[in-house]
Amino acid sequence: MSFSFKLLSHKDKLLRTHLRNVGEFSTYIIKGKQIKDKVLFSDISFLIGISHDFGKATSAFQKKLTEDYYSKYANHGFISSLFGYFLVKKFLKRKEKYEEYNYLPFIAWLVILRHHGNINNLRGYNGELSKLKNALEISTLKKQIEMLRENFEELKQIYGDFLEFSIIEDFFKLEIEPFMREIFKIGKSICREKNIKYYFYILFLYSVLLDADKIDASEIDHMPPRIQRIPPDIVDNYKKKKLIAENQSHINQLREKAYNEICSYLSKLNLNTNRILCINLPTGMGKTLSGITFAIKLRNKVKAKKDIIPKIIYSLPFLSIIDQNSEIIQDILQLIGKETIPSNLFLKHHYLADIEYVEEESDGQYNELELRQSLLLTEGWHSEIIITTFVQLFHSLITNKNRSARKFNNISNSIIILDEIQAIPHKYWLIINRFLKYLSHHLNCWIVLMTATMPLLFDKNETFNLIESPEMYFGSFDRVEFNFQLNKVGLDTFKKNLLKKILTEKDKNIMAVLNTINSCKEVYQFLKKELNKQKGVNSNSYIDQNGILIVQDLELINLSTHILPSYRLLKINNINKRKRRKIIITTQLIEAGVDISVDIIYRDFAPLDSLIQSAGRCNRNNSPIKGKVYVIYLIDENNRPFCSYIYHSTLLNITKEVIDNFRKKETESSFIYQASHKYYSLLRKRGTEDDSIKMIESLKLLNFKDTTNFQLIEEIGTNISVFVEINEKAKEIREQLERFILKDNIKPSNKSNLLLMFRNELNNNSLSIRCNKKIEEHVKRLPKLGKMENFRYINKKDLDKWYKLDTGFIIDKN
Repeated sequence: MSFSFKLLSHKDKLLRTHLRNVGEFSTYIIKGKQIKDKVLFSDISFLIGISHDFGKATSAFQKKLTEDYYSKYANHGFISSLFGYFLVKKFLKRKEKYEEYNYLPFIAWLVILRHHGNINNLRGYNGELSKLKNALEISTLKKQIEMLRENFEELKQIYGDFLEFSIIEDFFKLEIEPFMREIFKIGKSICREKNIKYYFYILFLYSVLLDADKIDASEIDHMPPRIQRIPPDIVDNYKKKKLIAENQSHINQLREKAYNEICSYLSKLNLNTNRILCINLPTGMGKTLSGITFAIKLRNKVKAKKDIIPKIIYSLPFLSIIDQNSEIIQDILQLIGKETIPSNLFLKHHYLADIEYVEEESDGQYNELELRQSLLLTEGWHSEIIITTFVQLFHSLITNKNRSARKFNNISNSIIILDEIQAIPHKYWLIINRFLKYLSHHLNCWIVLMTATMPLLFDKNETFNLIESPEMYFGSFDRVEFNFQLNKVGLDTFKKNLLKKILTEKDKNIMAVLNTINSCKEVYQFLKKELNKQKGVNSNSYIDQNGILIVQDLELINLSTHILPSYRLLKINNINKRKRRKIIITTQLIEAGVDISVDIIYRDFAPLDSLIQSAGRCNRNNSPIKGKVYVIYLIDENNRPFCSYIYHSTLLNITKEVIDNFRKKETESSFIYQASHKYYSLLRKRGTEDDSIKMIESLKLLNFKDTTNFQLIEEIGTNISVFVEINEKAKEIREQLERFILKDNIKPSNKSNLLLMFRNELNNNSLSIRCNKKIEEHVKRLPKLGKMENFRYINKKDLDKWYKLDTGFIIDKN
């Protein structure tokens, strides 16, 4: 007999349809993985999917959907989680697997409980387990069960379609209090085990449910199809086509040698044991191309030998190098010959990236998804190659947050390239080591570490080197001379010395890398004034549309995070494109990976890896005239070193100790490799691992909320966002936001959609200003954007008082 289904999950969707879709999407996700107990986890994820919204069958929830009615009995997460636990437990008992896998019903309970929020700590005040002993929760549950009985026949019909065994009758016979005590007891016993595997099991199944649920709720009717074939020789062909005109200079010969050596290791690689791989090469050696070609060839080998098609996740620490590297990857993928590069082949994901998802379907047709669907698939990493930041990657591995955790299932079964790995703070070495090893051994991942300064995150026996003798490559380079001038120097003295160097070395491109934004601005302003004076009144100097000061044949460029993100990228991109002489005054944001090359660098004292990475922007292409890198020790008017405002004293002291073992002048070949090895050895001995140990112990206890203490980019003080009406378009955007989005009478869902439309413009035209008390008072003189206390804006008519195109945000010296 046919049955007339009436229960809804969303306003326009039957509950039965949504549960089936989420169950099937969840199964699809896991069937595409190679993991231990894959069949069992596939079954469990299906059961989680079909039970996660069970509580929506209450009359209270149905009334809420149709009449915008609210009652505590309409909350569906807790009652659904109990049903999920019961369903998974009954399934395992039927399979006679309950004793071995008795943790899975509990995990089902937890991920369903939190599928609309973040996971809290398991124990303690207001912990997840406390809900199981809460008298108010118990009385609410009993009332909800009465409401569910009203729809007994439809629920019986729904789950009769999904399962080979009856479940609804048995669930309604439950005695709630003993049942909840049982879940509480199992949760406590799992915590007592202190086994990190439970953290990963929870995160994985949580991620699968979130992904499947959100995709179906957004009306995407299928998971984006996998694009299986990326030709293994695609980078080889790209090199032949694009780089054929390269001369056979010494550096190009070395690049080719390194490229071929890395590729040659594919035949020697043991896919089961060689999971943590290292590429340690000097800057300017083409690590990007070498890493990409190795990953693509490895993907093809894994596919042939293990029947896995791993995704490739290319992760970098800084936004300034993501666009540069993504352009290279897009150029390479053009050789596949597709009409356009679809998003399910290549995806760029960071907070400034465009929200656009164009899917190539299995029949070869292209489908451009609407904005919210595009955001979902982008944030879920539904692509074969993803380029992203360390923050996006590591904050999805160490997290309790719903939004971050959703992509975790797409991190499993992947090849993860970690470019500029030295940017990981030492305090997190241990936890990153443990997590990457877990991914590689339990979730079938291969990790490729790339840098010119390889930190000792792993012991030698834990890694496989794709470069046999890095010291040979480092010893072959003599591009720069290091000059260590570590006597204290005041900023005024340095400014004058720098000006003198600019005026005497008239054909040299010069860069000064300073530690604080204030010192960076002060040096720039001094040079701006003096260079105009030197060139005379007829110099015709002007600031161009990118915020670059043009003084006759010279460009003076200021870079810091007080300049809008879009303008920072414009400045960096223009450094190589234009022929004028360059003088660059910057903070450490250019430090790693940015493809610019100058003749002389002044670097304010910093940890050794930062000094070496900055030096990598000097004579990058090995011209016959050696570049000069001056390491200086700047102090402010209070005799305090600028480096002490930014870096930990342990890092600075170790750097000083290492440099003291070298001469005042050292060549690149005699310094970089030896010094970095000594630096990391000392750091490993003296640096504290307390933060990592504390976090690992917390996660063994399933204290998920403690992951909020993990901050890859440490936040000090208050951060206030400032939107800058830099032009008429930005002004219109701000006015639209004020007019439509931030009013009380607009539904939250509509506000969210409108904010999403303006997301890129908001991010590209906003600054994050780090504030002490005085700066906070200063910034809060700006009007609020809507009603948001920590989001202010600069009105276009007041732009001159608050923002300059060349130096960015203006903070009064007083």
